[in-house]
Amino acid sequence: MSSIFDRIANLAKASIHEVLNKMEDPVVMTGQYLRNLEDDLNNMEKMIKEQQMNAAVQERKSADIAHLAKQSEIRALTALESGDEATAQHAAAEKLRYEEQAQQYAAAASEARERVKELEFRLEEGKAEYARLKEKRNELAARARKAQERKAEQQPSISRGIESGTAARGFERMEEKILEWEASGQLSGSGSGTSPAAGTDAGIPSPAVNAELERLKQQLSARHS
Repeated sequence: MSSIFDRIANLAKASIHEVLNKMEDPVVMTGQYLRNLEDDLNNMEKMIKEQQMNAAVQERKSADIAHLAKQSEIRALTALESGDEATAQHAAAEKLRYEEQAQQYAAAASEARERVKELEFRLEEGKAEYARLKEKRNELAARARKAQERKAEQQPSISRGIESGTAARGFERMEEKILEWEASGQLSGSGSGTSPAAGTDAGIPSPAVNAELERLKQQLSARHS
């Protein structure tokens, strides 16, 4: 069971190391920087469109309010011509209020236009920077690829690191087991040509051998008698 947990732990470590290696990879990081810059450029383009729309809305409001101010002025003149002082006074106050609002909308539109100009200038700079960095990334990627190729050529083919060491130890254990099998096979067949005589156990006479010896002795004794 512990070996299973060890393998899971080793796989987890390998995944973490792989992620960290990718995070530390300069080519990967430059690619992330370019994606971030591209996102910034896209957001800037959206902001430009929003500011352009805002400027158009403020200009339209300013024009509409200016038209109302002009109408109030006409009403004030008409009331004065007819001797309606109160109506003329009300219309004149309304005209001034409309003119103030129109100026506020015009100022907001002007600020939005200035903001658009600033964002467009920054957008052009950002696009130029993006093109320069993209070309620089291609150069860095080529240099990194060559460096990795040289490193692979110079790196000896040996086991190193946590994962490689574990695999090497596993191979060593398998080799030891195979050596045990080989030794066991040699021992089992090593005495086939020098086995003890039948009926004996490690050189000790069996009862049948004793009985045979006794018979032979009796036979010799019978000859000499």
